[in-house]
Amino acid sequence: MTLTPRITVTLVFIAFGFVVGANIGAIPVLVKQSDVSPFIFGIMAALGMVSNITALSLGGWINRHFDHRTVLLTILPLAYAAMVYTLTVQSVWSFALSFIIFNFALGTMDLFMNAEGAVVEHDVAKPIFGTFHGAVMYAMGAFSILASLIAAWYGPLWCALPPLPFVILAVYAVHKTILPHVVEEAHEERKSVKLPKKILFLIGVALGLNVACELTCIQWAGQLLAELQPSLAAYSGLGAAFYCACSGTMRVNGDRLRAKLGDFTLVAGSLVVAISGFIVLSLTRDFAISVFAFAITGFGLAVVFPTLFSMAARLVPEARAAALGFVSGVGGLPRMVLPLILGTLAQAYGLRTIYAAAAIVALAALTLSMAAGREMAKRRARD
Repeated sequence: MTLTPRITVTLVFIAFGFVVGANIGAIPVLVKQSDVSPFIFGIMAALGMVSNITALSLGGWINRHFDHRTVLLTILPLAYAAMVYTLTVQSVWSFALSFIIFNFALGTMDLFMNAEGAVVEHDVAKPIFGTFHGAVMYAMGAFSILASLIAAWYGPLWCALPPLPFVILAVYAVHKTILPHVVEEAHEERKSVKLPKKILFLIGVALGLNVACELTCIQWAGQLLAELQPSLAAYSGLGAAFYCACSGTMRVNGDRLRAKLGDFTLVAGSLVVAISGFIVLSLTRDFAISVFAFAITGFGLAVVFPTLFSMAARLVPEARAAALGFVSGVGGLPRMVLPLILGTLAQAYGLRTIYAAAAIVALAALTLSMAAGREMAKRRARD
């Protein structure tokens, strides 16, 4: 197989998915062995988001000093090392520190692999962002269930072994196929670029709310299923696995749906489906129905992020990293606040209540997305 930039970016997304999946699958065991309550977990998730958003917000500065290739070659092994550290925690404090370090690495990797993905999408002149995000969700889903079994049967640290060859392959592919971008010239061009901040703000907050909903499924799914059926705790990764598998399927087909339905129609319909899944999760006490509901939310939330993220990148093609960094930064507040709210709700009223809150958050994301659509229509009319 001949390596191309498109294949390379796909491999980077897959490596990202395996690294995150290792952490997700091990979370129920890590929470138990570190004696972390739902309220404390909410605080840790919020701290992790602060770290993640800090990394994302630094994207413009980093891009002025280092090209995509350099950042990806550096952050891939660092993200893997941070993931390994998360699997060694034995106390509340080490758990918190690992969340901060891991999420900073993930934020940096997330921004630059998406920025490089936008470059590849521009070069091939057709929508392929959904394929990249489908790959990451398949990888994350497959390994989250595998990691939950490995963590329960052998211990969390063993979850670090399977992702290693994928990280090495991604590093090799980046080294071989991604050319260094001319950073200084690009920076000179970006100085004169005026960002459409109102539209990017609306997209950013909608993205932040959507990501918060996704993290609600990923970070809390294992704990919810383990609580609903303690005898099946080793299979608690099924919720995240089904969520990611359905999300990946939608994302692989998302580009065709975008072309057929239009971006905002697709986003609106998707969020309505997600809201219905969250409502089921908030009401049922059944293990199997909950797994099915996670699948529904996976279908619903799948294409919202890549669609809105791609739209933000297309708004300012001369300064993609800056636009994506701005969008990620303004979407930070809901991503930081929601984990605290969820942890408080889970501690006081039980884990199912966090999904009632997620339904409300998804509704807010729907409202803001439609507002962004109206502003973009006005901008096109002026132009």
